[in-house]
Amino acid sequence: MEEKLKVLFIEDDLNLGQIIVLALQSKGYEVCYANTLSCILDLIEKEFPNILLLDFEVGNQNALDYLPFIRSKYPSLPILIASSHNGGDEITRCYEAGANHYTKKPYDIQEIDFLIQRFCKKASPISNIISIGDYQLELSTHKLSYKQVLPKTLSPKDFKLLYLLSEQLNQPVSREKLFHEIWDGQEAHDSLNNSISHLRKLLERDITLSIKTVKGIGYILSKNDRLLLS
Repeated sequence: MEEKLKVLFIEDDLNLGQIIVLALQSKGYEVCYANTLSCILDLIEKEFPNILLLDFEVGNQNALDYLPFIRSKYPSLPILIASSHNGGDEITRCYEAGANHYTKKPYDIQEIDFLIQRFCKKASPISNIISIGDYQLELSTHKLSYKQVLPKTLSPKDFKLLYLLSEQLNQPVSREKLFHEIWDGQEAHDSLNNSISHLRKLLERDITLSIKTVKGIGYILSKNDRLLLS
């Protein structure tokens, strides 16, 4: 049986949202629905959708505030923006921020169905697993395994820390960024130090990997393949 395409759909009008959800489900899609943009990044990591369908304005939030980060982190994920606004400047800004298509409300379910099929055929699925040297990190379960064996479930903070460091492999990540992303802006120095120490122990099986302290800045996850030649 062919796996259904998953649509992450965000619309703040609950009644309209439910109507579109039912319409998309009748077309054979699996739909993850939310009425706020605040949770979009968590939902992408949790649900691994094939495509995003986003209302341009969701309450007092604007999709443009999220598009650049989503596009940089998930370059192959198709993004459809729906809006009742027809201004040329707005449409241009959506495309510049990373949207694949801008469609005007009211929703035309036939058009949405066509666009989903069109863009999903071109896109690569979001991977649930990222490789860090000889390690694999499963994003949905937070399991870290060495050469696909010995899986260990990371704590939420250790997972976010390793993920952020791996995103900027061989580049320093500031303590300020880590505090902002993981500890909600609190300068939890002891907790960060403990997490760094824990991750260093977990990664020691791969001698090409190391987490180094960058004095006055933060930390860097380094991968040195030249060690394999020595």
